[in-house]
Amino acid sequence: MKRLLLTLLLLGGADAASVKLRPVGAELTKAVQDALAALAGPDFPVTLDTSGGVTLTLGGAAPFNPDVAARVVGTGTERRIEFNPRGPLPLQDAVRAELSRELGLKDWTSASARARLSGADLNADGKIDLTDLALLMNSYGTSGPAGDLNQDRRVDDADLKLFSAQYKVGP
Repeated sequence: MKRLLLTLLLLGGADAASVKLRPVGAELTKAVQDALAALAGPDFPVTLDTSGGVTLTLGGAAPFNPDVAARVVGTGTERRIEFNPRGPLPLQDAVRAELSRELGLKDWTSASARARLSGADLNADGKIDLTDLALLMNSYGTSGPAGDLNQDRRVDDADLKLFSAQYKVGP
């Protein structure tokens, strides 16, 4: 969850999400932008913010196993996802698979992205439910960050309002 909170910058509460990733090169940048565009809905834009986050590269310093599409490499405090240019998956599919893991998405759909990236899925299980409400209420009146959906450093009525806009009763 900490990784996701560091990776995402929420804009305007649950109305949009900007994903912080640093793709290297035009081909990888285009693949990431296309993948994020597929997650966006008409009322929930998902955009790329290259000012921080995990670095994404095509290729790596060490040779790849030909059966591996991508790998995560940690160098000190920095993380990097390296994509195999000769891997078993086309680059677009490899990017979606790795970003699904990185962002904690159960599937690559607008509904899944909205639930996960809106900030209201507080326990990171891919759905916004009463467990998330309980976590929000447990943090109510504190300075967050758990439950601070509007990023104002307080968990208050404004966060409860943002949560209620995302919560849906039933399946």
